[in-house]
Formats: sequence, structure tokens, C-alpha cells
Amino acid sequence: MRNRAISGVCVAFGLVAAPAWAQIAVSSNDHKVKQENGVTSNAENPTPDTITILDLGQSPVKVLGTMNVPGSVVGPPTSVAITPDESVALVAASTQIDPADKTKTKPDTKVSIVDLKGQKVLDTINTGAGAAGISLTKDGKRAYVANRMAGSVSILTIDGNKVALVKTIDLVPAAALLSHVAVSPDGATGVATRNGDGKVAVVKLGPDSISEKATLDVAPRPYAVSITPDGKYAVVASLGDPKANGMFTVMDISGDQPKIVGTVDIGHENLEGAMMSNDGKWVAGVAHAGSTRPKDAPQFKPNGMLVLYRLDDGKLSKTSEAPIGAWSQGASFSKDGKTVAVQNMIQKNIQVFKNDDGKLTDTGQKIEVGGGAAAIRSSADR
Repeated sequence: MRNRAISGVCVAFGLVAAPAWAQIAVSSNDHKVKQENGVTSNAENPTPDTITILDLGQSPVKVLGTMNVPGSVVGPPTSVAITPDESVALVAASTQIDPADKTKTKPDTKVSIVDLKGQKVLDTINTGAGAAGISLTKDGKRAYVANRMAGSVSILTIDGNKVALVKTIDLVPAAALLSHVAVSPDGATGVATRNGDGKVAVVKLGPDSISEKATLDVAPRPYAVSITPDGKYAVVASLGDPKANGMFTVMDISGDQPKIVGTVDIGHENLEGAMMSNDGKWVAGVAHAGSTRPKDAPQFKPNGMLVLYRLDDGKLSKTSEAPIGAWSQGASFSKDGKTVAVQNMIQKNIQVFKNDDGKLTDTGQKIEVGGGAAAIRSSADR
């Protein structure tokens, strides 16, 4: 069902038009929740959730504006997608504060359609309970939204700045926690992560249909997934079980029988977010690494970790890692893969790193976003 744009959504301060050569990324910032000593709870009297619009093509990275747009940290940090022409962003909100009990949250269904050039919310579409990971086709004309609490996928069409719901398709049981659907470059294949049961579904995508091709077992709690520019490989990031490190799983999805061709233990727990560079050469992983544990827990560490891997013909090799903030979420690449922006929920900021052929360097730039930095995407991210 399609609704009018949320009333009261507004430009927050000092927005400026993006230059034609900008490399736009959007960070979705959850103001509803907080975490103290390993315990997550709702914030008292929270301000509205926001998005921060960035230009990753400049050094230092430039903030182009901030707007009030609903979002959520619940689900993979891929609940934002940007059209190839960088004119429109889709932002999903998987949870909202329960009006009956403000100490609790309940599933939300909203996907906000944001005009990045006019810097305003154009519309809100209701997809399904727990609207989370979003991916677009390469031509930017179709979007797929994983409804995490419903086990369904919503198909949206995009025509300029007009977005419409085509159909919502039940795909897996709700308990499977369908979290993200990545789309192959030709738009014919999707890879859907099932966070609740440690599986990944490879599906056939049609204009108004989704059908299962194969389901494979991967490491526990798979979340984000990316597909290489040639459509041959998918890289799945799993948080891992509470006693294990995060894992990358590489799948060959090119044939009739998709198969796992490699796994990598990243050496840090809770691989929350992952992103592939535009050329398919680099994969960045964002791990909590003990930063969300109570301070008296043996596994506690004060910071998370950013890990960087080279991807070469389906093989992942770690090239670098660097400390980041706590309860960290997503990562986003510039178009040339040389800038990596990483989100920190606890610090409510974005850290900027340089990627020098596999070597990470912290630039020292920290971008304050006002709320918990929960999801991030650029048009170049895969």
C-alpha cells in the first residue's frame, strides 16, 4: 500500500546542492536506541531518526545535509540504497517505538523515498514487517526489500523519482529472519540471507516474481551479502554464533547448482556489516569484536574492527585491519575504492579510512551524525 510522504519530515540544517561530480552516500541514523555496558534499550525522549548525506568523492569527506527520515539499527546495515544517478535514496525502517509501551519496539514497515537533489521525502511505501536490507538492479529501475519479520520480499519499481510497490512475495517462514537480498548485475538472480536459521537462498528474479533456485547452509546469522560485477560470486557475511568469530562465505552462483567455494574466519566476533567495492576487488567487514559485551565480560574489548580483504577469483585474502568505534555497523566505498566510511553506533559518528591497495589508514576524520549510525550505502557499493 502506498502512502503520502510523512508530514513533518524536514531539512535539518544548512543543506547544499550536490555537485555533478559528487559520490553520494547516505547514512541512516537510529535515534531511538542506546547501549550501555552491553545492554540495549530505548532512549528517553528520542529525537527523530535522521539520514546524513555525504560526498565520498571529496577529501575530507563532505557532509551535504541532514534530514529527518525513519530508520533502524535492527537488521543488516544495508537498509539504504541509492539509484545509479544518485537522485533518489530508499531508506527502510525495520522497527519503531511501541506507542503502547515506550520501553519497547515493534516491527515497522516503512520505506521512505528521498529526493537527494531536492533533499526532501517524496513518499513512504509500506512493504512488510521488519523492512530491512534493500538492493537495486544495476539500471536502478527495480528494488528488492527484505521484510525481516515477515519472511517476504517486496518488489518496487523506480521511474525517475516515482517509486511504486509491485508485489510482496512470501519467500521463507518468518522465523528465518530474511534480512537482505543482493541482486546480480543482470537482474536475474538474487541471494537472500536467512539470519534466523543460518541459510542463504539463491533465487530467480522476474519482473513480478521470485522463485527459489537453491538453499545453502552457511555460518550462523548471515546478514549482508554482495555479488561481484561479473555475477559469478556472492560474498555472505555472518555474525557467527555467540562463541565464535564472524565468517565470510564465498559462493559460486554462476551455474545451475550454486555452491560454496570458500569460507574465511575474520578473527573477530559479530561481523555486523560488509560491503564490496564497485570493481569487486575489495570486501570490507565491520565487526563488533567484543565492544558490545559488558565491561566485566572476558570477551570485552573497547573497540570494534574494520577488516579489509582482497577478492581474487572467488578467494578472499586479508590485507589489513584497523580499530574503529563500538557497536559498529556498516561500511561504504567511494567509486574508486580508495575511501572507506565506517559507522559507529555508540560514538554516533562515521570514521573515514583510506585504502591504499589493501592497506587501511585512519584519516582521523570523524563525522558526527547525531544518532546511532545504523546503515550506509553509496551508489557504488555492491
